[in-house]
Amino acid sequence: WRYRPILPPRDRFWADPFVVEREGRWYIFVEDYRYSDKRGRISVIEMDSKGCWTPARVVLERPYHLSYPFLFEREGELYMIPETLANRSIEAYRCVEFPDRWESAATLMENVNAVDATLLQRDGKWWLFANMVENAGASLMDELYLFWSTDPLGRDWTPHPANPVLSDVRSSRPAGRLFERDGRLFRPSQDSSQLYGYALSLNQVTVLDERRFEEEPWSRIEPNWHPRVMGVHTLNFAGRLTVVDAFYRRSKLRG
Repeated sequence: WRYRPILPPRDRFWADPFVVEREGRWYIFVEDYRYSDKRGRISVIEMDSKGCWTPARVVLERPYHLSYPFLFEREGELYMIPETLANRSIEAYRCVEFPDRWESAATLMENVNAVDATLLQRDGKWWLFANMVENAGASLMDELYLFWSTDPLGRDWTPHPANPVLSDVRSSRPAGRLFERDGRLFRPSQDSSQLYGYALSLNQVTVLDERRFEEEPWSRIEPNWHPRVMGVHTLNFAGRLTVVDAFYRRSKLRG
C-alpha cells in the first residue's frame, strides 16, 4: 500500500529500475522503450525526499537496444552495465558527469547472447550473473550463468565450472542487485513460468565459491497487491526508497 505509481507517457514504457541516492535525492535509471522505434535507451528520473519526481530524460543511447541499467561503484566512480544483447556483448560505461553523461569504459564479453548482467563484489572477487544461451533460438529465461574475476572492467572472466548454475524458468533470470540482510545474501530473480516477468523470487544464496553455487527460495512478490498489476519484474532499493516495475493495466482512453 505504500507504493506510488510513476506512469510513463503512453508512447513508451519504463522498466528495469535501478536507483542511487545522492545528497538527499534519488536517481532512478530505467529502460525507456519507445514504441515508435522499438528500441530502448537509458533514462533517469529524479525524486526528492517528498516523492516528487521529474520527467525522465535520456542519459545513454546507442544504435541498438539498451535495458537493465545495472549500477556499481569502483574506486569512487560510478559505472553502468546496461543489457546490450542486441550487440551480442556485455558493456560497461563510466559516469563522467552525474547523472547525465556516460562514456564507454570497457567491453567485458563479446559474441555472447547474455541478458541482465548483475555484478557482486564478495570475498575479494567480482561475480557476474547473467542469463545466457549457447544455441540460437533457445530461451533467455531458463539458464543462469556465473563468472568471476578480480577486475570488473576486464575481459578475464572465469566461467564457473557448474555453468549453468541454475536451470529454472521460475528463478534463473536476474531481477535486480544482490543484497545482504542480517548476514544473509539474497538474489532477486524473475519468475516467468506464467508470463514474462510474472513474479519476483527472492532467493537466499547459501553457497558461492569457485566450485559451487547454491541458493534456496526465501520469499516471493506476486502481482496480487494492486488490482491493476499483472506482473512484477525488477526490485531495487537505495536507503529509504524501494523501486519495482510492474505490468500495469491502463485504459486506452486518455485520462
